[in-house]
Amino acid sequence: MKRVHVSEALAEVVHFRNLLEQSNILCFVKNEQLSGGIGDIPFLECLPELWVAREEDYARAVELIAEIKAEPPPATEWQCRACGETNEGQFAACWRCGRVDE
Repeated sequence: MKRVHVSEALAEVVHFRNLLEQSNILCFVKNEQLSGGIGDIPFLECLPELWVAREEDYARAVELIAEIKAEPPPATEWQCRACGETNEGQFAACWRCGRVDE
């Protein structure tokens, strides 16, 4: 077993676990339930950790996590010129009026 990732955000660790599992990498999260112990247990020992079960999967798991982290952030919000609605960057059409952002 080898640790491949640690984060303050449990959601991030679980997201990476799900992506590794989709690549047939057997892995698990440690410290998933320890956030309630912060204060009684040292902070750094409570952080969620992602571990791979098979050592031969370690390099591929690290590579996949690095690829995910390197992805560009989502596009910035934009305002529709037709109705003035603010839309999230990943959408090309306004959710309110349907106009396509050009």
